[in-house]
Amino acid sequence: MGKVYYRSVKARVMLVGLTALLTCIPVHGESAGTDSPRPLNGEPLQMRTLENPPLAYTDENGDVIGILVEGIREAVRRTGHEVEFRIEPWKRVLKEVATGNADGAFNAGKTEERETWGLYHNSVLMDETYVFFAREPRALSRNLEEASELRVGIQLGYYYGERFDRLLQDPPFRALEVSQTIPRNLKLLKADRTDVFIGDLLPTLYYVKEMGLEDEIHIVREKESGLPLVVSTSPTYVAFSRRRIDPEYVQAFDEALESMKADLTFDAILGNYHMDVPELPDTL
Repeated sequence: MGKVYYRSVKARVMLVGLTALLTCIPVHGESAGTDSPRPLNGEPLQMRTLENPPLAYTDENGDVIGILVEGIREAVRRTGHEVEFRIEPWKRVLKEVATGNADGAFNAGKTEERETWGLYHNSVLMDETYVFFAREPRALSRNLEEASELRVGIQLGYYYGERFDRLLQDPPFRALEVSQTIPRNLKLLKADRTDVFIGDLLPTLYYVKEMGLEDEIHIVREKESGLPLVVSTSPTYVAFSRRRIDPEYVQAFDEALESMKADLTFDAILGNYHMDVPELPDTL
């Protein structure tokens, strides 16, 4: 699988682009409050996230599955507990954790506002990586000298990092097409409505496979290195509710994640999903 996703094994990927709504949407007016964390007493932890295959999604039987679901389930098992998962709209996920109606939101970026109600572990759960996709094999310069020639597809509400955000203040592109979903952006790309699409690596690879586009949609390469042209990367975590979870448990969860990196459990989970993850640049 080449240089795989985990920081702990010196590859970029600790499970699968850009911290989209996952980093940017605040829960206005919510705070940690003064509630004392409840003892778990054998109760399963209640985890929430949004539908985002292959990281977390609902299968045909109505079960929540995915790379991060399996990873978190194993980490929680190593702490001596069980966990239940529910998929909801992201804004509702954050509100439930902030108000103490759920134990944790995962695939969450770290922000100052979220830290008022959330406890974060130290070990990165996932580095989201955003790269360019195109209809045919192509290479672009790292500094996007070709920007004025490109029709670029992006997702509504997503944040693509400081560098790209500056570009969007005065877009140098030939055109900018904003859509709500990855499948919609892939359809625009296939129909020659856009030249490139900036996609979250693992979810986009998942939909490329699901839509049967493996021979039609390709990751754009850097002219300089031949490696994927990365727009940004962002670490994400489980944000545990301060109202429900004791800091000592967060420490135990963190240690469990570290042990899973050390024994390559996450590599095995990623391998089970047969994701064709490319080698990524060491530095961005």
